[in-house]
Amino acid sequence: MANQNPIQIAPDFTDRYPGASPRATETAMNIVRTADLLLKRIADLIQPFGLSPSSGLALGILADAGSPLPPNQIAERLIISRATVTGLLDSLERRGYVRRLPHSSDRRMLLIELTDAGRQVAHEFRLLVHQHQKAWHAALNEQEQEQLIALLHRLQSALADSKS
Repeated sequence: MANQNPIQIAPDFTDRYPGASPRATETAMNIVRTADLLLKRIADLIQPFGLSPSSGLALGILADAGSPLPPNQIAERLIISRATVTGLLDSLERRGYVRRLPHSSDRRMLLIELTDAGRQVAHEFRLLVHQHQKAWHAALNEQEQEQLIALLHRLQSALADSKS
């Protein structure tokens, strides 16, 4: 993949956007670009499994949970609507990766469980993705990776706590 042009903020940024920060805008734009690049790389890796990033994440959530989850918990973790998760689960169920089970105490609720096939495909694609993530992030040494994680956590906390 060829290097992309660096994101540059116009020299008259502060004149055009009083009270704004060119560095904050450049930071936000670079975070979004990085996320887009990672998502594209992951999508390319899991496409041969017939999965989208969202369906792969749903399988990963279920695999990590170790027990069936209600669809609303999957939706919350994916940050998507219940309607969207229903379509995602329909697709995964058709492929034989998940099954819907009745809830033991609430007849109105369902639980989503990984099938053996779903557990297997989740393991296979996650192994592949995690191996590639190691290679992608080798551009940063261990200390730089730790610093980046800490900085991203601080930014995430500030964004979660902020009202503006």
